[in-house]
Amino acid sequence: MLVNDETTLSQDETTILHPSSRMLFRFWEAMRGDNPQPRRDDLDLHQIRQLVPNLFIGEYAVKARMFRWRLAGTGICELFRRELTGTNMLAGWDAFEVDTISRFLSSTMNSKQPAVLRFRMYTDRDQIVGAEMAAFPMLAVDGVTTHLLGGVFPFRETWSLGYTALTGFELSAARLVWTENLPEAPPQEHPATVARRSFHVIPGGLSSH
Repeated sequence: MLVNDETTLSQDETTILHPSSRMLFRFWEAMRGDNPQPRRDDLDLHQIRQLVPNLFIGEYAVKARMFRWRLAGTGICELFRRELTGTNMLAGWDAFEVDTISRFLSSTMNSKQPAVLRFRMYTDRDQIVGAEMAAFPMLAVDGVTTHLLGGVFPFRETWSLGYTALTGFELSAARLVWTENLPEAPPQEHPATVARRSFHVIPGGLSSH
């Protein structure tokens, strides 16, 4: 996997491939209005009820120094074939990719800009499942903390594949989707390393699968 540091950031949703990610992007935009991020209490998930099983709320656990699934929908748990709520979001990834993804998620929480990640998942039956994760900043109930509102959407139906576990992950693309309504004050640095630029991950790196 090669990473190319891009100085030109995407400014629209055309870089978001999955239709469900695009729907979530438009929902997030509508809910936040003129604010850099919506409040959790303002979210009306009835408007996107078809996406709810594949939605998640993520948080950065300071003491554990990791991103954690604060809440994972049933569709995501079914995709991973295990219960995810309360666990490490990046369990099973290698160290380099953990660092790369953490930079993007940290940047989303600090710069209040959405991140879009695409990756391949490998099953215990030697299958490959492509998926897209879209992550958006959301103000928590306490009115201070920023959480991640996001979705994980596979590009193929997975139940008929018959696998029982995911055995590996490989990042194929990652970038920020820069929006017009930026926070007025510079964001505070997050405990995780903050990315100040968008990265584009180019397929072609070594894989053990």
